[in-house]
Amino acid sequence: MLRYRLLLFFCLGCILTTKATHNRAGEITYSWVTGLTYKIKVTTYTNIGGPNLADRCEDTVYFGDGTRAVVLRTNGPTSASCGAGIGGGSPISTTIKFNEYETTHTYPGPGNYLITMTDPNRNANVINIPNSVNQTFYIESLLVIPPFGSGKNNSPVLTFPPIDDGCVSQCFYHNPGAYDIDGDSISYELTTCRGSGGTTCPGYSYPVTGGGIFSIDSLTGTLTWCMPQLQGEYNMAMLIKEWRLNNSGSYVLVGYVLRDLQVSVGSCNNNPPQIPVIATDTCILAGTTLTYNVQATDINNDQITLWAEGGPFAFASNPATFSSTTGTSSITGIFNWTTDSTHIRRLPYQVTVKVKDADPAISLVHFQTFNVKVLPAAPIFLTTYPYNDHILLKWNKPATYNHTGANAFLKYNVYRKTGLSNWMHSGCETIPPAATGFVFIGSTTSVVTDTVFYDYNSGNPLAVGQSYSYVVLAQYIDGATSYVSNISSNQLYVGIEELELNNSVSVFPNPVTENLTISFNQNTTELFTVELCDVTGRNLKTVITKESTIQFKTQDMKPGIYFLKISGDKRTSLIKKIIKQ
Repeated sequence: MLRYRLLLFFCLGCILTTKATHNRAGEITYSWVTGLTYKIKVTTYTNIGGPNLADRCEDTVYFGDGTRAVVLRTNGPTSASCGAGIGGGSPISTTIKFNEYETTHTYPGPGNYLITMTDPNRNANVINIPNSVNQTFYIESLLVIPPFGSGKNNSPVLTFPPIDDGCVSQCFYHNPGAYDIDGDSISYELTTCRGSGGTTCPGYSYPVTGGGIFSIDSLTGTLTWCMPQLQGEYNMAMLIKEWRLNNSGSYVLVGYVLRDLQVSVGSCNNNPPQIPVIATDTCILAGTTLTYNVQATDINNDQITLWAEGGPFAFASNPATFSSTTGTSSITGIFNWTTDSTHIRRLPYQVTVKVKDADPAISLVHFQTFNVKVLPAAPIFLTTYPYNDHILLKWNKPATYNHTGANAFLKYNVYRKTGLSNWMHSGCETIPPAATGFVFIGSTTSVVTDTVFYDYNSGNPLAVGQSYSYVVLAQYIDGATSYVSNISSNQLYVGIEELELNNSVSVFPNPVTENLTISFNQNTTELFTVELCDVTGRNLKTVITKESTIQFKTQDMKPGIYFLKISGDKRTSLIKKIIKQ
């Protein structure tokens, strides 16, 4: 019996050893398929070769709704050890390969779902995870299927792998190169590496900095570790969160990806290459082209390579390009993007640029990011017309606009300022800042050709004799806004100015059929300008006179409402409504 127990213990030890020296890094991402169906992808990085090495032909994924599935590995050539049609993984070096396990799953309804994967062992000798060979490797991602909208949600896409190299006493950098195809906002934060049950690995500690820095930029996602003090392998983790503007105008968390990453720190005399800080906010109009030069340098004169990732490169139509030649000391990369109206988005697109040197001992990297915001074209040719109880605004639709898809044109927004204005927007400024004096007064319908707006006294009081300025901008479904139109014409007056002029003019008959008579009770030699306009503000006839009586023939005019504007050169304007029978 004792002999049997010893044999059983020995076999269990063999099983544990078989599972050892395995997982280095990984993450779970998801993408919307249709309705409540999502594609789930687990990506892991594992060791190649060595005795008693475990090789996962399949992994178990827990979907967060009480169900799970055994998922086959889908990448790499077919592996004889795994069976027909099952991938064997893809080597990225002589010692490491990455593995993908993909499946689809249909959820029961809107809600929060924590997708997880657990594997018994990490690789051995991770410095900041004691006894790492016997610690569980665990990754998770949160999928939120929102009750508002279509239920569509995609996790951030991570473009740079979670495996990097570093040097003792040199700053280490990592960036996942994340972007979100839904246009959700992304934030980043450090977290701990997880083990059994999703709890922090026992004994886990953040890497030692030696009095330096270990932090992550919450906006760009660049992790900085200055500086490693001891050679070996280290594991770190970050949460990549996505936030969405809901129907109430508040940002809500709609998911995150937990990335577990590993850096191998060695000894070298190398300095990481550098990319100077890039201006982070660039706005361009949809339909125009942005060309941007990015320079990278290396003080060791190593050969360096520069490339970029991000949302602008993911479009099927008119994607961005980034071209760069490999060189030493200093090289330049060229970002080029010819945009169109389908690229319009409220949030900017983030581009992450990575440079890597070819040092013969250990290659080091550096990152920089910049943002590109694609703005809708503005309404054009705004004109304003004053009447007795309102001001009429008319403009032309934008030269280009998006009218189909999830982010199409939504409406025009109108802003008014009391008094004159010479404000000019700056940079990425679209909605007029409060300091300009412009305030929002209303919107049009969702038809792009609805280019008329009436500013009435009712609800938005307009003062007689007061000048007003107006601007109009275009808004899209996701909240993207254009630059404003031209500012409306100066010195606009509204209302009936009673005073002297009202007692000096009579208009008859009103309603009118054939001839309209305007009579002036003149005791002076004052010069009068008389304008007859339709309801759109279009001038039909103008007479400048010093005569006491004039007539407008109206028999050819269509029945309806017209306005008569009379201005004296010594007194203010009078506007009268005329009804044509």
